[in-house]
Amino acid sequence: MKTILKLVIAVALLNALIRGGDAVWSYYQLRDAAQQTLLFGTASSASELQAQILSIAMAIDVPLKPEGLTVRRQGTRSVVEATYTQVIEFFPNYPYPVEFSFVVDAISVGVSTDSLPKR
Repeated sequence: MKTILKLVIAVALLNALIRGGDAVWSYYQLRDAAQQTLLFGTASSASELQAQILSIAMAIDVPLKPEGLTVRRQGTRSVVEATYTQVIEFFPNYPYPVEFSFVVDAISVGVSTDSLPKR
């Protein structure tokens, strides 16, 4: 009986670690993808960058909404701020909302389309 109880506790902890680890892995994937999008998106406008980041989030099943994502261009500097809440079931049938947020920025060497004069 004691061994079964230890096994149940071990399985519950393993389940929580796997589910939490999966959510954190997705967070880091999105943050890295946002950084890469900024670094290599110097010819894209802020709205195009936002659309690219949202499509990446959708592809990796991150519940990022457009109102939780801000992309700003300030000359050669680009900044992305993202906040989202992901519901994780650390223990079966007990959902727990976890809030994730990050800020990434990049400075481009080239010229962005937002800083070009309008014709």
